[in-house]
Amino acid sequence: MIKEMGTGLNNVRKAFERLGKLTGKYGDDFGHRDLAATFEDFAGNWEINREKLTEEVKALAKLANDAAKVYEEIDHALAEAIRDAQKPKSPKRGK
Repeated sequence: MIKEMGTGLNNVRKAFERLGKLTGKYGDDFGHRDLAATFEDFAGNWEINREKLTEEVKALAKLANDAAKVYEEIDHALAEAIRDAQKPKSPKRGK
């Protein structure tokens, strides 16, 4: 599950990185100067905050992927220890 979370977070990061800039593109489409200016403010803030959010999502994805790797390593080590413990022990010589 943690590995899947890391993959999902990486997908979100990639989607954010692919988004184009909103500023300077739609001013004429609003038909009203104040509404266009409000949208430009929103778009500028969104771009700044999207960059911050993208970095945070990237860090979370790395943490999730690293944690998944460590859990898998521990799981394999524990499984190996259980298999070794279940192997019949050879009798000691001289007894």
